[in-house]
Amino acid sequence: MYNAKKVLVLGVDGLIPELVDRFCHEGVLPHIDRLRREGGTTRLMPYISTWGDTNFVNFLTGQAPGNSWVGQRISPSGTRHLLELMTEAGQNCALVHFPESLKPTGKNDLCLAPFWSGKGPAPMEMAPAGVHSTDLSQWPNVAQNEALGWPPSGSLAHHQKHNRHAIERSEDGYHALIRLNAGASLAVTLSPVADTRLRLTLNECAATLGVGEWSDWLPIEAGDERGHVRFKLLAYDAERRHVDLLQSQITMPERLGNHLALAEKLTQRHGPFISKWAVSADPDTPYFETSFEEGRYQLDWLVDSALTLLNEEDFHLFATVFRLNDETHHTCLAYCDPESPFFTSDGQERYLNTIRTAYQVLDDAVGRLLAGRREDTVIVLASDHGDVPNHYLCDIHRRLAAFGLCTLDENGRPIRQRSQAFLKDERGGLEVFVNRDILDEGIVSEADVAEVQTQILKALSTWYVDTPQGERNVVAFALKKQDASVLGYWGENAGDVMFAYASGFVWGVNRRGDTVAAVESAGANHGPQVPSASTAFASNHGLAILHGEGVLPGASLNFDTRQGIQRMDNAGATFARLLGLDTTTLDGMPLNALLNEEMR
Repeated sequence: MYNAKKVLVLGVDGLIPELVDRFCHEGVLPHIDRLRREGGTTRLMPYISTWGDTNFVNFLTGQAPGNSWVGQRISPSGTRHLLELMTEAGQNCALVHFPESLKPTGKNDLCLAPFWSGKGPAPMEMAPAGVHSTDLSQWPNVAQNEALGWPPSGSLAHHQKHNRHAIERSEDGYHALIRLNAGASLAVTLSPVADTRLRLTLNECAATLGVGEWSDWLPIEAGDERGHVRFKLLAYDAERRHVDLLQSQITMPERLGNHLALAEKLTQRHGPFISKWAVSADPDTPYFETSFEEGRYQLDWLVDSALTLLNEEDFHLFATVFRLNDETHHTCLAYCDPESPFFTSDGQERYLNTIRTAYQVLDDAVGRLLAGRREDTVIVLASDHGDVPNHYLCDIHRRLAAFGLCTLDENGRPIRQRSQAFLKDERGGLEVFVNRDILDEGIVSEADVAEVQTQILKALSTWYVDTPQGERNVVAFALKKQDASVLGYWGENAGDVMFAYASGFVWGVNRRGDTVAAVESAGANHGPQVPSASTAFASNHGLAILHGEGVLPGASLNFDTRQGIQRMDNAGATFARLLGLDTTTLDGMPLNALLNEEMR
């Protein structure tokens, strides 16, 4: 048998194939362009829901949602997916800053800093990132009349941050507090050194900063918790006595993952890890450029750690997910895409340059991978989906209520014991469940389940809205569970009715209580829409570029939604082939057209 390869997956949340093409053509992504020229490339069709937790799970397990999608923060087991096959073969994998919805299965596998999507702070976080200021009026509270995302009370489409803290003035300088998640606070003192510099003191540590300068990482301890923090002086006006200070997220190395020795090795060699940056990548937000600085730091850390683990430790697969690019799409794409209701030709370049800058950060990281990987390692640059602009928000619960399928409380949420149908927060918002009487608070007898399914299907398939362009269908498709195998869904975890919104429609609620309404603020989305949603500028499609030994140079798979598509689980099966594993238990088929003859 051929020599098995190692696989390094640099997953990128929301990388848009059309923008990769655009920026490569501009010549600003030389390393990604090299990947494409020397490696194999294909688009990938996401599954519903078209978001990372579903599709990165399918991507790395090599299995369709019916086998491997259990729910957000719930890892599949017992299906003999890719990671379980690796365990059987004695191959180790490292998932670093990967969605919590997939966990490694072997005792020597590494699970480090999983992306935290639960309520409250991540267990590894000592304190969140923030901006401290003597003038908080720079960030006025903007009334939010709508919430977009899933669950509907979320704000996924906007990536808003509410982490601004006051700096108090005193005769000898300025004073800030870092509020730790455990409840204590750390005092930060800023003392003038000159008209343009401040001396920052935190416990026994000090740093002198000018505007635009970062401090070194400063060690801190509070009780039994320890971590490191760094600061950037964003603004200092001695005459006005005005200061703006960025404070990084503080994480605790001993709580990063399941192997303390490896966590210590990586943080000592590559620095403290941060999972989040302080400021959104939004050009309408003060100091948004720092998101690129902190994002670059995080990505360099991930890349350097990948090389350390694959080159020096006994790991065969490394996978991570980087999220800066997706954030720039959510904040900027609606101003760039001519099909968006918020597009203006005068403003396009400003927002497009924000997106472009994030792609250039990614390109630099790809260059680091190309320079540092061993010959036996295949680099995979991949995305789980793209984005298209928002046009209308949809309140699925109000639609179901209009058909007598659920009863809502004063907040517009279903009252379970009075509802025949409901949606689960952890399943992604495109699956409607019949509230069977065998469930807690269930009311529908098994004899009536089929009729309730039919009523749900009727509510979804007859949902239309009048627009300036004419009448539009809100839902692209809806299927009963027994017919949903064509979507890759089956089994006990799947909803009783599966559906996806048409292009431009997004989960949401507003203060008026509309069932469907035009969005009031610019944004882009992916999760709720039909995976094939696209405009001339962007699409929901995913992407995979493979580069290294075993990959056919210059290979490209056609992607035609009318004739043939590649799915997320095809990628996992391809990794299995590169790793020398049997693919019999995987739903995906290896992308043989991207592999050389030895690998097929």
